[in-house]
Amino acid sequence: MSVIAFKEKVGGDAELQDLPGFICIQKLTRHYSKITDPENYQILWLENGVKSIDIDFENRESFPFTIIFLHPGKEVKFRFNCFQPKGWILKFPRLFFKHQDLYGFNIQHADMFLLDEIPHIVLSPKIGDRINSLAEMIAEMMQSNIPNKEVAASSLLKTLLVYCDSKCNLRVTAGSNNHYLNIVSRFKHLVSQNLFTCHRVSDYAEMMHISSKYLNKTVKEVMGVTAKYVIIEQLLIRSSRDLRFSNLSIKEISLQLGFSEPEHFSNFFKKNTGVSPIAYRQR
Repeated sequence: MSVIAFKEKVGGDAELQDLPGFICIQKLTRHYSKITDPENYQILWLENGVKSIDIDFENRESFPFTIIFLHPGKEVKFRFNCFQPKGWILKFPRLFFKHQDLYGFNIQHADMFLLDEIPHIVLSPKIGDRINSLAEMIAEMMQSNIPNKEVAASSLLKTLLVYCDSKCNLRVTAGSNNHYLNIVSRFKHLVSQNLFTCHRVSDYAEMMHISSKYLNKTVKEVMGVTAKYVIIEQLLIRSSRDLRFSNLSIKEISLQLGFSEPEHFSNFFKKNTGVSPIAYRQR
C-alpha cells in the first residue's frame, strides 16, 4: 500500500503533538489485502474494484462509493475484482474525538466505531467526489510545512464526517437486504447523472425497469426517506451551492437544474427551504 500522506509529528495541540502520524492516508492497492491497526481509528473509502470484504471474519458484499468506519483492532480483508482498485484508508488517533465537537451528528464521537454493527455507508457519486477532494486536501496538508497544519487537517476530517452524516447515505448492516441496497445504490447513481433533466421518481423507475411504487418502497426501507426526497435534496444541494458560491443568475441556475421557468425553480426552492432564492443569496 502506497502512502500518500506522510506520517509526521503534529506541532499544535499539546496532547496530539506527541502522536506520530496524527492523520495519514494510504492508497488502496491489490498488493495489500489485509489491514488492522490496534491504535488508530480507520476510515475506508472503496470507490470501486472491491468485490467483498471480511471484517473480523464476517463477510460483507462491497458496493461502489462506500465508506466503512473501523475502531482500533478491527481486522479487514479485501477481495478485489479488478487489477487497479480505487480507494484509500484514512487513519487518525483516539484523541481526535475528544478535541472535536461532533454533538448532534448521527455520526458522533467514537460511538460510531463502538457499535456491534460496523458503520458501512454507501455515498452518492457526487458526495463521493467531495469525500475524495477532502482526503486529497488532508494528504496535501499533512505533507506540507504550513504552520498549524494539524488544525486545518482536523477541520477537513470533521467536514468529511459531516458529509458522511448526510441523510442521503445508506447504512449497511449485516441484516441488510442486498437486493434493496443494489437498487438504491443504482438509483442514487442515476440521480447524480440525470438530475439536470429528470426530477420525477417515475423517470428513474422507468430507467431501472421497476415501478415507482416499488422504487419508493425500496428507498424508504433502506434510507427511511422517499425517493422524491432524495431527488429534492440533491436539487437543493446543487442550487444552494450555486446561489452561495457562483455568479450565475437565478434564471441560469434554474435552467441549469432543468426547471422550465425561473418561477418554477423559485417556488420549489421557497417551498423546501422557507426562503426565496434571492433571500438565500443575500444572507
